[in-house]
Amino acid sequence: MEELELYLKAGEAVRRALERGRELIRPGASVLEICEEVESIIRKLSDGPAFPCNLSVGYEAAHYSPIPEDTKKLPDKGIVKLDLGSHVQGRIADSAISVLLDDSRKRERLSEAVKEALEKALERAKPHLPVSAIGTTINYAIKSKGFKPIRNLGGHGLAPYIVHSGVSIPNVPERLPYRLEVGKAYAIEPFGTDGAGYVVEGKIVTIFSLHPRPPRGALSKATEEEKHLLEIIEERFKTLPFSPRWLVDVYPYQKLHEMLMKMAKKGLVIDYPILLEARKGEVAQWEHTIFVKEDGIVVTTR
Repeated sequence: MEELELYLKAGEAVRRALERGRELIRPGASVLEICEEVESIIRKLSDGPAFPCNLSVGYEAAHYSPIPEDTKKLPDKGIVKLDLGSHVQGRIADSAISVLLDDSRKRERLSEAVKEALEKALERAKPHLPVSAIGTTINYAIKSKGFKPIRNLGGHGLAPYIVHSGVSIPNVPERLPYRLEVGKAYAIEPFGTDGAGYVVEGKIVTIFSLHPRPPRGALSKATEEEKHLLEIIEERFKTLPFSPRWLVDVYPYQKLHEMLMKMAKKGLVIDYPILLEARKGEVAQWEHTIFVKEDGIVVTTR
Protein backbone atom coordinates (compact mmCIF):
# COMPACT_ATOMS: atom_id res chain seq x y z
CA MET A 1 0.00 0.00 0.00
CA GLU A 2 1.39 3.42 -0.95
CA GLU A 3 2.07 6.09 1.66
CA LEU A 4 -0.93 8.23 0.72
CA GLU A 5 -3.25 5.20 0.81
CA LEU A 6 -2.15 4.45 4.37
CA TYR A 7 -2.91 8.02 5.45
CA LEU A 8 -6.29 7.94 3.69
CA LYS A 9 -7.29 4.68 5.35
CA ALA A 10 -6.37 6.12 8.75
CA GLY A 11 -8.30 9.27 7.87
CA GLU A 12 -11.45 7.33 7.01
CA ALA A 13 -11.36 5.62 10.42
CA VAL A 14 -11.13 8.94 12.23
CA ARG A 15 -13.82 10.53 10.09
CA ARG A 16 -16.31 7.78 10.85
CA ALA A 17 -15.44 7.78 14.56
CA LEU A 18 -15.96 11.55 14.72
CA GLU A 19 -19.35 11.18 13.03
CA ARG A 20 -20.41 8.70 15.71
CA GLY A 21 -18.93 10.86 18.45
CA ARG A 22 -20.97 13.85 17.27
CA GLU A 23 -24.13 11.75 17.67
CA LEU A 24 -23.18 10.65 21.18
CA ILE A 25 -22.21 14.08 22.55
CA ARG A 26 -25.16 15.49 24.45
CA PRO A 27 -25.82 16.94 27.94
CA GLY A 28 -25.46 14.29 30.63
CA ALA A 29 -23.63 11.78 28.42
CA SER A 30 -20.79 9.72 29.91
CA VAL A 31 -17.36 10.86 28.77
CA LEU A 32 -15.98 7.34 29.30
CA GLU A 33 -18.73 5.69 27.24
CA ILE A 34 -18.28 8.13 24.36
CA CYS A 35 -14.51 7.65 24.25
CA GLU A 36 -14.66 3.88 24.50
CA GLU A 37 -17.20 3.67 21.66
CA VAL A 38 -15.28 5.93 19.26
CA GLU A 39 -12.00 4.18 20.11
CA SER A 40 -13.64 0.83 19.30
CA ILE A 41 -14.67 2.18 15.88
CA ILE A 42 -11.07 3.27 15.24
CA ARG A 43 -9.79 -0.19 16.23
CA LYS A 44 -12.18 -1.87 13.78
CA LEU A 45 -11.24 0.37 10.84
CA SER A 46 -7.49 0.87 11.34
CA ASP A 47 -4.49 -0.47 13.24
CA GLY A 48 -5.72 1.35 16.36
CA PRO A 49 -5.84 4.77 18.00
CA ALA A 50 -2.86 7.05 17.40
CA PHE A 51 -3.62 8.55 20.81
CA PRO A 52 -6.43 8.30 23.39
CA CYS A 53 -9.77 9.96 22.71
CA ASN A 54 -9.57 13.58 23.91
CA LEU A 55 -12.93 14.90 25.11
CA SER A 56 -12.41 18.37 26.54
CA VAL A 57 -15.21 20.65 27.73
CA GLY A 58 -15.54 24.43 28.09
CA TYR A 59 -12.24 25.98 29.14
CA GLU A 60 -10.48 22.61 28.88
CA ALA A 61 -8.57 22.98 25.61
CA ALA A 62 -7.03 19.52 25.23
CA HIS A 63 -5.68 16.32 26.79
CA TYR A 64 -8.66 15.23 28.89
CA SER A 65 -9.14 11.53 28.34
CA PRO A 66 -11.21 9.46 30.76
CA ILE A 67 -9.74 7.11 33.34
CA PRO A 68 -11.17 3.66 34.17
CA GLU A 69 -14.61 3.96 35.81
CA ASP A 70 -14.60 7.71 35.08
CA THR A 71 -17.89 9.23 36.30
CA LYS A 72 -17.55 12.53 34.43
CA LYS A 73 -20.70 13.58 32.54
CA LEU A 74 -21.08 16.28 29.95
CA PRO A 75 -22.68 19.48 31.31
CA ASP A 76 -25.84 21.15 30.04
CA LYS A 77 -23.94 24.01 28.38
CA GLY A 78 -20.60 24.59 26.70
CA ILE A 79 -18.39 23.53 23.81
CA VAL A 80 -17.06 19.97 23.63
CA LYS A 81 -13.87 19.29 21.67
CA LEU A 82 -13.59 15.73 20.34
CA ASP A 83 -10.04 15.07 19.13
CA LEU A 84 -9.30 11.63 17.67
CA GLY A 85 -6.37 9.89 16.03
CA SER A 86 -5.89 6.60 14.22
CA HIS A 87 -2.99 4.97 12.46
CA VAL A 88 -2.35 2.43 9.72
CA GLN A 89 1.18 1.03 9.85
CA GLY A 90 2.09 4.08 11.93
CA ARG A 91 0.72 6.60 9.42
CA ILE A 92 -1.44 8.90 11.49
CA ALA A 93 -4.72 10.70 10.98
CA ASP A 94 -5.51 13.43 13.51
CA SER A 95 -8.79 15.33 13.39
CA ALA A 96 -11.06 17.24 15.77
CA ILE A 97 -14.50 18.81 15.88
CA SER A 98 -16.33 21.10 18.28
CA VAL A 99 -19.87 20.29 19.34
CA LEU A 100 -22.21 22.72 21.12
CA LEU A 101 -24.21 21.48 24.09
CA ASP A 102 -26.62 24.44 24.04
CA ASP A 103 -27.86 27.13 21.65
CA SER A 104 -25.58 29.95 22.84
CA ARG A 105 -25.07 32.29 19.90
CA LYS A 106 -21.65 33.38 21.21
CA ARG A 107 -20.37 29.81 21.45
CA GLU A 108 -21.73 29.12 17.98
CA ARG A 109 -19.90 32.14 16.58
CA LEU A 110 -16.67 31.04 18.28
CA SER A 111 -16.90 27.53 16.84
CA GLU A 112 -17.75 28.89 13.38
CA ALA A 113 -14.79 31.30 13.51
CA VAL A 114 -12.33 28.48 14.29
CA LYS A 115 -13.86 26.17 11.68
CA GLU A 116 -13.60 28.92 9.06
CA ALA A 117 -9.96 29.52 10.09
CA LEU A 118 -9.24 25.84 9.42
CA GLU A 119 -10.91 26.00 5.99
CA LYS A 120 -8.95 29.10 5.00
CA ALA A 121 -5.71 27.47 6.16
CA LEU A 122 -6.48 24.38 4.07
CA GLU A 123 -7.23 26.56 1.04
CA ARG A 124 -3.86 28.27 1.41
CA ALA A 125 -1.82 25.14 2.08
CA LYS A 126 0.41 24.00 -0.79
CA PRO A 127 3.81 22.35 -1.28
CA HIS A 128 6.74 24.34 0.14
CA LEU A 129 4.50 26.95 1.81
CA PRO A 130 6.14 28.40 4.95
CA VAL A 131 4.17 27.29 7.99
CA SER A 132 4.24 30.89 9.22
CA ALA A 133 1.82 31.74 6.40
CA ILE A 134 -0.68 29.29 7.85
CA GLY A 135 -0.34 30.92 11.26
CA THR A 136 -1.00 34.35 9.75
CA THR A 137 -4.12 33.04 7.97
CA ILE A 138 -5.54 31.39 11.09
CA ASN A 139 -4.77 34.40 13.27
CA TYR A 140 -6.56 36.83 10.94
CA ALA A 141 -9.58 34.57 10.44
CA ILE A 142 -10.22 34.14 14.17
CA LYS A 143 -9.45 37.73 15.20
CA SER A 144 -11.65 39.14 12.44
CA LYS A 145 -14.62 37.45 14.15
CA GLY A 146 -13.82 39.01 17.52
CA PHE A 147 -12.05 36.07 19.17
CA LYS A 148 -8.44 35.13 19.97
CA PRO A 149 -6.37 32.28 18.58
CA ILE A 150 -4.62 30.26 21.27
CA ARG A 151 -1.01 31.20 20.71
CA ASN A 152 0.70 28.32 22.50
CA LEU A 153 -1.26 25.56 20.77
CA GLY A 154 -1.12 24.66 17.11
CA GLY A 155 -0.69 22.11 14.39
CA HIS A 156 2.23 19.76 13.95
CA GLY A 157 4.08 17.47 11.63
CA LEU A 158 3.23 13.76 11.66
CA ALA A 159 5.78 10.98 11.23
CA PRO A 160 5.48 7.17 11.44
CA TYR A 161 4.36 6.36 15.00
CA ILE A 162 5.08 9.95 16.10
CA VAL A 163 2.17 12.39 16.59
CA HIS A 164 4.41 15.46 16.98
CA SER A 165 7.36 15.12 14.61
CA GLY A 166 9.07 18.34 15.73
CA VAL A 167 7.54 20.60 13.08
CA SER A 168 5.14 23.18 14.55
CA ILE A 169 2.35 24.91 12.62
CA PRO A 170 1.39 28.06 14.51
CA ASN A 171 -2.03 29.63 14.99
CA VAL A 172 -0.52 33.13 15.15
CA PRO A 173 2.10 34.98 13.07
CA GLU A 174 5.39 33.39 14.09
CA ARG A 175 8.69 33.07 12.28
CA LEU A 176 9.49 29.39 12.08
CA PRO A 177 11.99 27.69 9.73
CA TYR A 178 9.56 25.03 8.47
CA ARG A 179 7.81 24.59 5.13
CA LEU A 180 5.25 22.03 4.01
CA GLU A 181 7.38 19.28 2.47
CA VAL A 182 6.28 16.94 -0.31
CA GLY A 183 5.64 13.40 0.94
CA LYS A 184 4.97 14.54 4.51
CA ALA A 185 1.77 14.73 6.58
CA TYR A 186 0.69 17.53 8.89
CA ALA A 187 -2.14 18.27 11.30
CA ILE A 188 -3.56 21.78 10.93
CA GLU A 189 -5.23 22.58 14.22
CA PRO A 190 -6.65 26.02 15.03
CA PHE A 191 -7.91 26.74 18.54
CA GLY A 192 -9.86 29.89 19.39
CA THR A 193 -11.18 31.40 22.60
CA ASP A 194 -12.99 34.32 24.18
CA GLY A 195 -10.44 34.20 27.02
CA ALA A 196 -6.77 35.13 27.39
CA GLY A 197 -5.53 33.44 24.22
CA TYR A 198 -3.13 30.96 25.80
CA VAL A 199 -3.30 27.75 27.83
CA VAL A 200 -1.68 26.58 31.04
CA GLU A 201 -1.12 23.06 32.35
CA GLY A 202 -3.60 21.64 34.82
CA LYS A 203 -2.86 19.04 37.49
CA ILE A 204 -4.67 16.12 35.86
CA VAL A 205 -2.65 13.71 33.70
CA THR A 206 -4.46 10.92 31.85
CA ILE A 207 -2.25 10.50 28.74
CA PHE A 208 1.35 9.26 28.44
CA SER A 209 3.77 8.09 25.76
CA LEU A 210 7.06 6.26 25.64
CA HIS A 211 9.95 8.73 25.51
CA PRO A 212 11.61 8.28 22.10
CA ARG A 213 14.97 9.60 23.39
CA PRO A 214 15.19 9.16 27.16
CA PRO A 215 18.01 10.96 29.01
CA ARG A 216 21.30 9.13 29.28
CA GLY A 217 21.26 6.75 32.22
CA ALA A 218 17.47 6.96 32.70
CA LEU A 219 16.93 3.27 32.02
CA SER A 220 19.49 2.28 34.63
CA LYS A 221 17.37 4.07 37.26
CA ALA A 222 14.26 2.08 36.33
CA THR A 223 12.99 -0.64 38.66
CA GLU A 224 12.34 -4.13 37.34
CA GLU A 225 8.59 -3.45 37.37
CA GLU A 226 9.14 -0.24 35.39
CA LYS A 227 11.31 -2.07 32.84
CA HIS A 228 8.57 -4.69 32.46
CA LEU A 229 5.98 -1.95 31.89
CA LEU A 230 8.23 -0.20 29.37
CA GLU A 231 8.50 -3.41 27.36
CA ILE A 232 4.71 -3.76 27.25
CA ILE A 233 4.24 -0.09 26.27
CA GLU A 234 6.76 -0.42 23.46
CA GLU A 235 5.18 -3.64 22.20
CA ARG A 236 1.61 -2.28 22.23
CA PHE A 237 1.99 1.41 21.36
CA LYS A 238 5.57 2.06 20.22
CA THR A 239 5.98 5.85 20.65
CA LEU A 240 2.27 6.66 20.26
CA PRO A 241 0.45 8.26 23.22
CA PHE A 242 -1.67 5.87 25.26
CA SER A 243 -4.23 5.84 28.05
CA PRO A 244 -3.64 3.93 31.29
CA ARG A 245 -7.15 2.54 30.60
CA TRP A 246 -5.47 0.39 27.97
CA LEU A 247 -3.07 -1.20 30.49
CA VAL A 248 -5.29 -2.19 33.40
CA ASP A 249 -4.78 -5.83 32.42
CA VAL A 250 -1.14 -5.35 33.47
CA TYR A 251 -1.53 -3.46 36.77
CA PRO A 252 -4.47 -1.94 38.67
CA TYR A 253 -5.11 1.64 37.57
CA GLN A 254 -3.96 3.38 40.75
CA LYS A 255 -0.64 1.53 40.79
CA LEU A 256 -0.25 2.05 37.05
CA HIS A 257 -0.76 5.80 37.29
CA GLU A 258 1.68 6.13 40.17
CA MET A 259 4.30 4.15 38.24
CA LEU A 260 3.82 6.23 35.09
CA MET A 261 4.16 9.52 36.98
CA LYS A 262 7.41 8.29 38.57
CA MET A 263 8.64 7.11 35.17
CA ALA A 264 7.84 10.52 33.69
CA LYS A 265 10.06 12.17 36.34
CA LYS A 266 12.88 9.79 35.33
CA GLY A 267 12.42 10.69 31.65
CA LEU A 268 11.30 7.21 30.63
CA VAL A 269 7.82 8.32 29.51
CA ILE A 270 6.25 11.66 28.63
CA ASP A 271 3.18 12.88 30.52
CA TYR A 272 0.59 15.16 28.92
CA PRO A 273 -1.23 17.28 31.52
CA ILE A 274 -4.68 18.61 30.73
CA LEU A 275 -4.44 22.05 29.06
CA LEU A 276 -6.70 24.83 30.37
CA GLU A 277 -7.50 28.27 28.97
CA ALA A 278 -5.65 30.71 31.23
CA ARG A 279 -8.70 32.87 32.04
CA LYS A 280 -11.21 30.04 31.79
CA GLY A 281 -12.50 31.26 28.44
CA GLU A 282 -14.49 28.94 26.22
CA VAL A 283 -12.33 27.06 23.70
CA ALA A 284 -13.24 25.77 20.23
CA GLN A 285 -11.04 23.48 18.12
CA TRP A 286 -11.23 22.16 14.57
CA GLU A 287 -8.56 20.03 12.91
CA HIS A 288 -7.73 18.10 9.75
CA THR A 289 -4.72 16.13 8.57
CA ILE A 290 -3.15 16.87 5.18
CA PHE A 291 -0.71 14.95 3.00
CA VAL A 292 1.49 17.05 0.71
CA LYS A 293 1.90 15.94 -2.91
CA GLU A 294 3.96 17.53 -5.69
CA ASP A 295 0.84 19.07 -7.22
CA GLY A 296 -1.05 20.07 -4.05
CA ILE A 297 -2.42 18.73 -0.80
CA VAL A 298 -4.86 15.98 0.09
CA VAL A 299 -7.04 16.38 3.19
CA THR A 300 -6.89 12.81 4.46
CA THR A 301 -9.55 13.25 7.17
CA ARG A 302 -12.19 15.03 5.05
